[in-house]
Amino acid sequence: MVEARDPRRIRTALLVGTVPVVVAAGGWLTNVLTSGWNPWLFAALAGVVVASSALSIAVERGRPSPAAPPRRPEQPAGPPVWLDVPPRSRHFTGREELLALLDRRPGESQGVTALVPHALYGLGGVGKTHLAIEYAHRHQNRFDLVAWIPAEQPASLRTAYLRIAEAMGLPESEDTERTLDLVRDALRRGVPFRRWLIIFDNAEEPSSIQRHLPEAAPPHSTGRVLITSRDRGWSSVGDTIEVEVLERDESVALLRRRNPGVSEADAEQLAGQLGDLPLALEQASAWIDASGTAVPQYLGLLSARTRDLLDANRPTDYPMSVAATWGVALDRLATTDSAAVALLELTAFLGPEPIDRRIFRLSDDVPAMLKAVLDDPLRLDQALTHIGKLSLAKLDPVRGTIQLHRLVQAVVRARVGAERREELRLAAQTLLAAAGEAAGDAADPESWSAHAGITPHLRSAGCLGSGDRRIQELVLRQLTYLFNRGDAESCRDFAEEAWRQWAAKSGPSDVNTLYAAFWVASAARDLGDVPLSKVLLEEVLGRSRRALGNGHPVTLRAANSYGANLRLAGDYRRAYQSDLLNLERCRATYGPDGFWTSAVSNNLAIDLRFLGRFREALALNEEAFALRRRTLGPDHVMTLFSQMACATDLYYLGLYRRSLAIVDSVQSRIEQHGLTPNRYLSPPLRARALILTGIGEHERAAVVSRQLLDRYRTVFGPGHPDTLAMAMTTANALRAGYPRESLALARTTVEHHRRMYGPDHPATIAALVNTAVAERSNDEHAAAARHDEQTAPLVAGVFGDDHWVTLCAAAGRGIDLSIAGEHVASCRLLRQTYDTSVAVRGADHPYTLRVGADLAKALRRAGRPQEARALRTDLETRLSGERDGDPTPMAALHRREWAECPVELPLC
Repeated sequence: MVEARDPRRIRTALLVGTVPVVVAAGGWLTNVLTSGWNPWLFAALAGVVVASSALSIAVERGRPSPAAPPRRPEQPAGPPVWLDVPPRSRHFTGREELLALLDRRPGESQGVTALVPHALYGLGGVGKTHLAIEYAHRHQNRFDLVAWIPAEQPASLRTAYLRIAEAMGLPESEDTERTLDLVRDALRRGVPFRRWLIIFDNAEEPSSIQRHLPEAAPPHSTGRVLITSRDRGWSSVGDTIEVEVLERDESVALLRRRNPGVSEADAEQLAGQLGDLPLALEQASAWIDASGTAVPQYLGLLSARTRDLLDANRPTDYPMSVAATWGVALDRLATTDSAAVALLELTAFLGPEPIDRRIFRLSDDVPAMLKAVLDDPLRLDQALTHIGKLSLAKLDPVRGTIQLHRLVQAVVRARVGAERREELRLAAQTLLAAAGEAAGDAADPESWSAHAGITPHLRSAGCLGSGDRRIQELVLRQLTYLFNRGDAESCRDFAEEAWRQWAAKSGPSDVNTLYAAFWVASAARDLGDVPLSKVLLEEVLGRSRRALGNGHPVTLRAANSYGANLRLAGDYRRAYQSDLLNLERCRATYGPDGFWTSAVSNNLAIDLRFLGRFREALALNEEAFALRRRTLGPDHVMTLFSQMACATDLYYLGLYRRSLAIVDSVQSRIEQHGLTPNRYLSPPLRARALILTGIGEHERAAVVSRQLLDRYRTVFGPGHPDTLAMAMTTANALRAGYPRESLALARTTVEHHRRMYGPDHPATIAALVNTAVAERSNDEHAAAARHDEQTAPLVAGVFGDDHWVTLCAAAGRGIDLSIAGEHVASCRLLRQTYDTSVAVRGADHPYTLRVGADLAKALRRAGRPQEARALRTDLETRLSGERDGDPTPMAALHRREWAECPVELPLC
């Protein structure tokens, strides 16, 4: 191959050769000027030039080309964000081939890699998790984010995803599934972390978490997913690496590293007896190290214990050698610290997730042996130390948790007799119940971190099937937490399991069975299954009224939720009647100041708002706000919710600036206390956009609305009712400055309304009114007239003749008629609408003044200038004083424009 010449070399040679040329030229010129032409001298000078140039080029050719600096692999700007990755094992041995294979996966930083065990070794202990931990620690500098997700239980997986969302600075939704979607989308886009490693530990079958797996989108993101699982079915989803037992030399090296005094021959024999299983090797090494027992004696104990375990209901899913090893360790622990054994047995009946040590202090009703150790902090610490020394549990001093491997739990449970097993299960349930009571109000975000540590243990401890009332109350409290946190899916799963088991034990009309069914229905509504929610709530209401009476709490709560379903269906009058009756019954049951009395009062205020009775709604909300401020404190989530309800009512009363002041105050406190907007704290977001549009700050309204719409789509999903309402709010906000964008958004959103609600739903009718407003702003008058004609026969029947939405629709129809030249009909309709608005909303309401401005313009276009001037004078007189908000009517009068009346439906 001919080597390409470096242009820089030729340039250097020519530069060097130029020097003698210049010198020679100077000599020749001197020669000519002084002594005439001398050809011999000129030939000598030319020879010097040629020789020096040739020499310089030869030198440059002989000089090696400067090597281009090697391209350094792109590295993160700083240390990675490190979320819940366990510490690496100090004794990790071998696995180099598997680690290299992990690093050579196709695409290096893309796709899914699952670590699954060899079939011979069943469920666990083969070292999948340790391998993933080691890989994360070795390669952490290649990533911006490394996160560890316990994947066995959906609730734990979602909690881990919420921590990732927090690290990303992403908003948390009241719907946890939407938050998970937000995290996955951010990982796909590589914002804010382009290089990421997400490890799902102990995943079940692929269908259990496949939809939760993030994907990378190179070059924007180069993320990796690593999964540890017992299920070999992951081969159909991604690249799988089978993790077999250690090679014998690796087993021997591990044993001798942990126990330097053990000979190679003894280590070889012990590794054979333990089947080279890493977890068994670790456990045996820990026991030998702690007890000082020689390997031959240990092998003798192991052999004897194996026969015993085979005869004593050995768990069939686990290798004999593992159970034997742990059995020996447990026997040794029993001889040194019987209290530690009791504590280990107790934790075996909780979940395999980390257990907060603080729950051990809540030992009000546990067996005597357990109470003795749990009530004494020093003895408890000693017991935990002894457990940790034998590697029977993982102790995390930073997080204050203890965690048992599920295989250890299985062996411990197998060793316990049936009577003792039930005693320990009840003790575990009792501790969880006490922890739940100590955690506080499950609806208060301040308590959620405590409740989050309880939920993963409910199923393992048998709480969902318990017939004990206290344990059932624990489950119901956790359902309240999950629902308010926004994890409707976990709420529904737990509630369905409890509902089935409690119904079988106590019957379908038992009070706690009905409560569980109530939570199934409530979660189903949040997940979009309104038909199921409706059927269940009707069943719960029927059973509770017959069995418990109209005034029982479960009846009242079900009736309250039933009213919400009616509102969602657009049946505002029936919702109002249902909630009004329910409020009277709540006052009789809970008293006028009860929590549920104020909750039903709030729902009744929402009904009144939909019916256009804003002053009555404001009175109820002000009463609830004062009560909650007094009983719950000014910064409680429900107090802030009531305050926002007052701001919403003020907006609909046309008092925009008073409303904005409250919204600013509430949002400031939300940010001050670090609260995440959820189902109770979302209203300030949309209210700000509504008010900014109302007071004429159109550019700010546009910016805020666009941002909020993006957030609603991400947090709630594109088809959520709140997202659709926010989309129409955004279309209204954009109309003044961005009419084409407003129209496109309005038309898209009205189609979503038709598909979700149908053509006759109040939300669809309101969306049609707004679309016609946007069309007139874009001079598409024929399209606007068609939409207004569609709403005309519907709006009065759905809302009523004097409803505010009906008046908005009539104002738009009156403008259409005037534009079409039907002046008599236009003036008649607008006059009727104006008079009705004065009677219903008041002469000074912004929308009354808007209709008045439209009527004045229609009169002028109809050739009735005297009436137009008289009305204009009256309107200007009322507009000349100190106003609380809307500049539109005055601007319309001065510019002779139409003053549109878009619709902003309240949230349900």
